[in-house]
Amino acid sequence: MPEKPSASSRARLIFDPAELAYNFGADHPLQARRLIALMDLLKASGLWNSMNEQTRLPLRAATIEELSLNHTADYLDAVQRLSGGDRKGLPASEQEELKRLELHYGFGEGDTPALPDMHNVSAKIAGGTLVALSAVMGLPEGGAFSSKEELPLHVYHPGGGLHHAWADRASGFCVYNDISVAIAHVLQSSEAKVLYIDFDAHHGDGVQRSFYDDPRVMTISFHETGRYLFPGTGDVLELGSGVGRGYSVNIPLEPFTEDDSYIEAMDALLQPLITFFAPDVIVSVHGCDTHAWDPLTHLKLTMRGIQKQMKFTHELAHSYCQGRWVALGGGGYDLFRVVPRAWAMLWAEMSEQALPKELPAEWVTRWRPEWLAVQEQEEAAQEVMGKSSAVDDFPTIFMDRQEDFPAQPRRWEINQANRHTVALVRHLLVPTSVRHAFPAIQYRSPLTGLFDLLHLRGSATPSRSKVIETKAGLVLLRDFCPPSFVERLRADSGLRAFARLPEREHQLLLGISKSPDCALTLAHTPTGEIIGEVTLAPGDAWWDGIENVYEVAIEVSSNWRGMGIAKQLLAFALELDALEDMILFAIGLSWHWDIEGLGITIHRYRQLIANLFESQGFVEYPTTEPNVSMEPGNILLARIGSRVDQRVASQFYSRMLSSPNLSGV
Repeated sequence: MPEKPSASSRARLIFDPAELAYNFGADHPLQARRLIALMDLLKASGLWNSMNEQTRLPLRAATIEELSLNHTADYLDAVQRLSGGDRKGLPASEQEELKRLELHYGFGEGDTPALPDMHNVSAKIAGGTLVALSAVMGLPEGGAFSSKEELPLHVYHPGGGLHHAWADRASGFCVYNDISVAIAHVLQSSEAKVLYIDFDAHHGDGVQRSFYDDPRVMTISFHETGRYLFPGTGDVLELGSGVGRGYSVNIPLEPFTEDDSYIEAMDALLQPLITFFAPDVIVSVHGCDTHAWDPLTHLKLTMRGIQKQMKFTHELAHSYCQGRWVALGGGGYDLFRVVPRAWAMLWAEMSEQALPKELPAEWVTRWRPEWLAVQEQEEAAQEVMGKSSAVDDFPTIFMDRQEDFPAQPRRWEINQANRHTVALVRHLLVPTSVRHAFPAIQYRSPLTGLFDLLHLRGSATPSRSKVIETKAGLVLLRDFCPPSFVERLRADSGLRAFARLPEREHQLLLGISKSPDCALTLAHTPTGEIIGEVTLAPGDAWWDGIENVYEVAIEVSSNWRGMGIAKQLLAFALELDALEDMILFAIGLSWHWDIEGLGITIHRYRQLIANLFESQGFVEYPTTEPNVSMEPGNILLARIGSRVDQRVASQFYSRMLSSPNLSGV
C-alpha cells in the first residue's frame, strides 16, 4: 500500500448526546452505553476534547426532503406515526392500525421494535452523516468554513452506520439509512463519485440496494458469509444491475476468519478496485462485530486486523481521494471490551495521533464493573455462536495480546476458502489490466518469468520496435517495454479504459512493466504520448492447473480510434514464435472496457472485439465462465498455439465448459 503523506490534522468528530436516545431497551444487543463508554475513553485518553471547536462538527436533523432522497413517503409517514410512544389511551382501531404499520414496515416483534420519538432521533443520526459527508465535499450542508484549507478532510461520526435500513422498511436495528441519505445528497448536489467500504461483519445490504444500478457509487462489503448470518445476502454474484453492473462488490468470508486471512483479502482487492473506480471520496463503516469477542457473529479478528482496516482506508483516501474520508460506527456488541477501544483507535488514526499503549486506569475502573455485570450473558451468547473467549478479565491495553487468541483448528481450510472467494471477486470485478498491475499472491514456478519464456527460442533482440503510419502521423510500437522507458512516457488524454484517468492508466502500465510475469507492448507517438497497449499476463485463478495459459488485454486511446491501430498493435504483440507454445485468451467485458464514447450498441462492440481478435487466429468459444455466461454482450476468444500439447488443450476446453466452482460463495 502507498504511504499517506504527513499532514496537519484536518479531522472532525460528530457526536450529540441526543443520539443516545436511539435505544431499543435494556435487553436489546444494540446499546447506547457503548457510545458513552467510547466518548469517555476518548476524553480520558486525551484523544479528543469536546470543547475544542477545531476537532468537532455539530449535527442537525435531516429534513423530510433529505430523508426522501432514500426513503419512500409512505415509510417516512409510518415512522412518524409509530414514534408516538405510549398507546394505551388510543382507540382500539388506531392501535390495530399501528400494529399493522409495524408489521408492514419492519417494526413488528424482532430486531427493530418501534421506539418512542424514533423519527426525530433517527433523523438526527442521518443528519450527522449528511453533515459529515457534505463537509468533506465542501457542500453548504457541511457548514461554513473561512477557507478551502479549513475544510475537514476526515470526519468521524461513530453514531452513524445504520446500513441495513431499506427505502421502505426498517431492518437489522436500523430505521433510517443515514449512509444512503448522505450519499444520495452528494450525488444530487455534485458530480462526485463515492466509494463505500463496509467492514461490518454483517453485509451492508441496505446501502447496496440503494445504489445497485448506479455507476457513480461503488459499494465494497467485507462480511461474514450470509449462509449463517443476518441478513443472508452479500453473495459474490451480487454485482449490480444495468449500468451499475460491476460496481457492487461483495467479499463473503468464512466463519472464524482470522486477521491474516482478512488482511490478505483487503490487500488483494482494495487498491485495484479503487484504482479502477477512481472515486472522489470514501465513506467507510467500521462495525467492530468482526472481533473474536463479539457475541453476534462468528468472525475471529483481533484489534490488529481491525486496525489494519482503518490504516488501509486512510492510505487509500490520501492516495486516491485527496484525503476525503468519512468514517462511521456500525455494529459492535461487545459493548465495553471491544467497541470503545476499536472506535477510539479509529479516531486516533483519522486525527493522526499516536495511540496510547495503556487504557487509562480510571476508565478501566469505571467500565470494568459494567462489563462484569453482563459477562455471563456475553459468554453464553458467544458459546451459542461457537466461540469462546480465552480471556476472563477486562483489557487494560488498546491492542489485543495475540497469546489470548489461539489459532483456529481449521485455519488452513478457512484461509483457502477465503482465497477462492477473493480470486473469484478479482476475476469478476477487477479489469484485466488492473489485475495485471496489482497481481495477487502467485503460486507459480520461480524459475522463469514471461520474458524468459518468450525468448527461450533465441529471439534476435530482447525488445522489438516498429513504426507504423496513420492518418494522424507516425506511431511507434515497442514490446517488452522496461519500466525506465514507461516512466519517460505519458498517457494520452483518451487512454482511460481501465483506470478512468490517464495519469492512473500510466501508473498501471508502469506496474505491469515491472512484473516478470507480464509482457507489455506499447504504441506511442514520437513526442512520448502512449496511445495504446497490449498486455500478456498469466491467467488468473479461474485457469489454475492448466499450463501456459495467458490472457491478452488491449486498449487504444479514444483519440486515436478508427485508424487501424488496434489491429496493427495486436498483430505486432503476437508475432513471437514462442507464443505457439501457449494458449492465449481474451475476454471482452462490456462493463470494463471503454465503450462509452463509441456510440455503438453492446452487441456491435462485441462484434468489433471478435473481428479484431479473429484477425490474429482467435476463435470464439462457448463458455460457462461467469462474466460471459451472465452477460450476452460479453465474449471469450482463444488461440491455441500450434505446439500446445493436446492434453493441455483438452484441459482448457474442459475448463471453459465446466460448471463454475462457486462453492462457499
